[in-house]
Amino acid sequence: MNNQPSSVRCGLTIGSILASGVRAARGTEIVTSDGRRMGYQALRERISKLGKALADMGVATGTRVAVLDRDTHRYLEAYFAVPMLGATLMTANIRLSPSQLRYTLEHSESSVVIAAAEFLPLLEQALEGSTLRLRLIVCPDESQHFPSTSMEYAGDYEALLEAAGEFDFPQVDEEAVATHFYTTGTTGLPKGVSYTHRQLVEHTLAVGLALASADDYQSLRVGDVYLPLTPMFHVHAWGMPYIATLLGLKQVYPGRFDAKTLPGLINREGVTYSHCVPTILQMLLDEARLQGVTFSGWKVMVGGSAMVPTLASRALESGIQVFAGYGMSETCPVVCFARADATLAVQAPAELCRVGCPVPLVDLRLWGEGVEQGELVARAPWLTRAYVKNEQGTCQLWEGDYLHTGDVARIDADGAVRIVDRLKDVIKSGGEWISSLDLERMLREHQAVEEAAVIGVPDEKWGECPRAFIKLDGMRTVAEDEVVRELTVMLNEQVRNGVIPKFAVPRSFVIVEEIPKTSVGKIDKKRLRTMVVAVPKPHA
Repeated sequence: MNNQPSSVRCGLTIGSILASGVRAARGTEIVTSDGRRMGYQALRERISKLGKALADMGVATGTRVAVLDRDTHRYLEAYFAVPMLGATLMTANIRLSPSQLRYTLEHSESSVVIAAAEFLPLLEQALEGSTLRLRLIVCPDESQHFPSTSMEYAGDYEALLEAAGEFDFPQVDEEAVATHFYTTGTTGLPKGVSYTHRQLVEHTLAVGLALASADDYQSLRVGDVYLPLTPMFHVHAWGMPYIATLLGLKQVYPGRFDAKTLPGLINREGVTYSHCVPTILQMLLDEARLQGVTFSGWKVMVGGSAMVPTLASRALESGIQVFAGYGMSETCPVVCFARADATLAVQAPAELCRVGCPVPLVDLRLWGEGVEQGELVARAPWLTRAYVKNEQGTCQLWEGDYLHTGDVARIDADGAVRIVDRLKDVIKSGGEWISSLDLERMLREHQAVEEAAVIGVPDEKWGECPRAFIKLDGMRTVAEDEVVRELTVMLNEQVRNGVIPKFAVPRSFVIVEEIPKTSVGKIDKKRLRTMVVAVPKPHA
């Protein structure tokens, strides 16, 4: 029997992560986007002051506080201060259209917003005609400029912190909702997901344990230096700021993403750990090549979309210890990652592209009896319990008491997961299934191809047939028609080797300047499908 008084029980709350980090830190610092440096004690003081400022505004249990900012120390402070008040942090997506942003603000019933000055025009446009009334805290830009606004102005972020006195956060129930945000996908309205304090702590501990116990090639341990390259509005920046804070690591917050300055920042600050989508990694590698710099001992988890072996090999050549991870907005997000060491990375870069083995407490399996390939479903303590105000979507998400990812996968003999495709992106031609991801991976093996995307287009005879969209490397020396000819020859060679069937070879190729992306850097195949009727005559 537990006779411990409820008033002194130690719940799994966001505040416990911060307290542990402050105790663990040994002279480590937070490097801010404007070049300032502060220790963990100063971080805790700023979080306390932000809590006081918000509490004075009436923010309390149940209040939704939205944030529109880049990857800054202010965002890190909000990660803690808002949930520690018992309120809910709504991480607003700064890349949404004004109408989508308006929907998420209204649907979440946000009442306070902390916004960088540069996003006030977007916010004003989103709220035009809305009955939603927001109290606004402005984070000024480098010029200390405050754009005019019709919203209720609550003050300047730094001035509010400067004026705030001492503050003791209230005791918060570990089952209180801590964070809330929206997964946009490529169809329908954004869907709201939320996580409790307990779920976020469980995710932090499980993923932190998995990374800490991994090989030196990919481990995250005391002494590492962390820098996020995933937007902090996107699934808690994959939960990594919470893990980094728990361990008391040095953290570097870059602010606006700038491929030209990031290589210098990474090397100057001794960054050893980051995470990003393949598009960002490729941009950094391209810039590093132009600058003639490399990265030594920089560990990077890549997720969001498939990483191909050629990209992994490029990263390895540049000194990056790269590996794939997997998750989604509904899974908090990380549920597995590729387990690797330096020897495996050099000998088999393709193995780094598997999304790998589950972290502790995660159950991954294929949906259906005895299937070798099927939809990946999951169970774990921290998976989102429901879509907010969306009962039908929740029932579909949790059919059969497993969370349905929408990804088609195979599980190898060693237990590692390979993602084959999205259910909605698999191409069915003549009654047979074709993996768009497999085709994209093969196309990107060509040295002149920077990006590739494959979709199914209607075909009178076969139902669907593949069409490939190709973005060429800007430094190529081969003509477009010659690239297409070489790609066709390359794929037909795969047919002769029995790797793919003949009907998997795209009937047409479209050379484009850019391949459309979603707000978090994934290929937007919904937009590609709308482009089918608008693209120039494809290369046959």
